[in-house]
Amino acid sequence: MMRFLLVSMTLVSMVAFGEAARERWTRNEMVEMAGYGEQKLSSVLLTASLLSSSSSPIPGATVGIKCRSGHKKRSKWIKGVTNDLGQFVIDLPSHLHAIPDLNKACIIKPLSVPKPYQCSSKIHRGIQLLSSSNGSRVYTAGDITLQ
Repeated sequence: MMRFLLVSMTLVSMVAFGEAARERWTRNEMVEMAGYGEQKLSSVLLTASLLSSSSSPIPGATVGIKCRSGHKKRSKWIKGVTNDLGQFVIDLPSHLHAIPDLNKACIIKPLSVPKPYQCSSKIHRGIQLLSSSNGSRVYTAGDITLQ
């Protein structure tokens, strides 16, 4: 009974403090103090080029990246589309930024390729860190050549 009372009083105190904090600070100030929220604290970009067997760029292909996060639930494909030069950039969602050894946990793979460039769907490539500074990291898979 005493433990229940202590837990109840703690919860009431937390709610009361939360109400007082909301009256004192704006939402943006609270987000800034907590260090997260709408402001993006880091950026992780993944880039590569998709080329045909003749080394021509492949525009309009859908490319995906999948990362193992260590949780039982499998991650979903995060997709990007190649531009006219066969290049793509994927901005990794922030919930995946803290994965240890990201270069070992993620693969890039062509998911769909325009008809003239059909290839095996078993092609995939790991990523390597290209640069890191001021909360931004850029990884690359280099040139991915389809067979």
